[in-house]
Amino acid sequence: MKHSLYRVYGAVACAGFLLVSSASGAIAADARQEAVLQKGSVEWNSMREKNPALHTDLSGSVLKGRRLRKIDFSQTSLVGADLRQSDLGRSEFRDADLRGAKFDGSVLAGSRLTGADLREATLAGASCSGADFSGARMASTVLRRADCAEAKLRGAELAGADLRESNLEYADLSRADLRAANLWLARTGSANFSGAMISDETVLPNGKPGSAKWADEHGALFAPVVAAPKLEPPAGIAGAASSGNIQSSQPSAVSPTAQSVTAAAPPQRAATLAKTLKPVKAWRPAPSAISYDADQLDQLKSDVMKWNRLRVANPAMQVRLKEAPLSGKVLAHADLHAADLEKAALKRADLEKADLKNANLRGADLRSANLQRADFRQADLRGANLWLANTGRAEFEGAIVSSETVLETGRKATPAWAREQAARFTDELSPVKQ
Repeated sequence: MKHSLYRVYGAVACAGFLLVSSASGAIAADARQEAVLQKGSVEWNSMREKNPALHTDLSGSVLKGRRLRKIDFSQTSLVGADLRQSDLGRSEFRDADLRGAKFDGSVLAGSRLTGADLREATLAGASCSGADFSGARMASTVLRRADCAEAKLRGAELAGADLRESNLEYADLSRADLRAANLWLARTGSANFSGAMISDETVLPNGKPGSAKWADEHGALFAPVVAAPKLEPPAGIAGAASSGNIQSSQPSAVSPTAQSVTAAAPPQRAATLAKTLKPVKAWRPAPSAISYDADQLDQLKSDVMKWNRLRVANPAMQVRLKEAPLSGKVLAHADLHAADLEKAALKRADLEKADLKNANLRGADLRSANLQRADFRQADLRGANLWLANTGRAEFEGAIVSSETVLETGRKATPAWAREQAARFTDELSPVKQ
């Protein structure tokens, strides 16, 4: 009997030893991978070339501030990894698992992330110019203020993504899923939206909700969000629920193409998307937060000549562009006379020969703007900042300046400068001298 017990105890001890040994080996394997990575990109890539079947798992790794250019992270698990402020330019992330990873402030320019899973990852302020995100899963990914100029986002799943204030100029967003994505104040000049899908929960660059009109103008598809199925009300109160309280999957304003897209959406996907939208709704700017006319802003940015014809056809139109984001825009020859441009962002904008007579430019940011031969006659420039602006041959006759107006030299406006330009000088608290 004793010998039998000894045999049992021995077997259990051996089994325990084997389990501990195997667990230690697994931990050591991950540790070895991290140790190789600490040496740099060359050593890591060499390890992967020698062991092409090796499963690389760096989930939760802290790689903040590392220089890992041209590294091969394809099919690597980096779930929850901290890669903030890292240089990952021209690296390979094909089919990598990057869920919840942090890339804030990192350089991903020229990198390939095709098919990668970036759901709920954060890339705020990241440099992603020229990066390839084609087919990537990016639901609820944060790309706020990210530079994605010329990035490839073809077929990317961007439902619920935060793209506020990002640079999407010349980006390819064809066939991308942008339902409930937030593009408020994003720069989308020359971006390709052909075949992209938006919804009424999408926040457009001008702050307005997605619409069939915007979709048609940009070659996109409009598909309103399908609400999750609701339970049938108990008998006797069925008539209490009006049709207006239930979101229709095919509203009359939707184009036929968009209707077919909506009708084909499976219920499971609709329910999943509805859950994704919950935090996104809080990001939508309230109407009171937008001081400018979003339609006017779009018209001005898209085509200056068309804007000028609009003003000729509507001479009584009030131009409301207060606090409008127009930095870096080409607005040469634009008709902006009597426009409300108070606190407008016009830094580095091209306003050569622009008509700004009688315009309200109080507190406007005109730093480094091209103001050659611009007409500021009778304009209100109190508190405006013109530091480093090119004001060659600009007209300031009758314009109002104050001690808070910053001139192109960086100095504050003075009565002497006003007299020299035939302008009017006033202190902020005193009435304007006629």
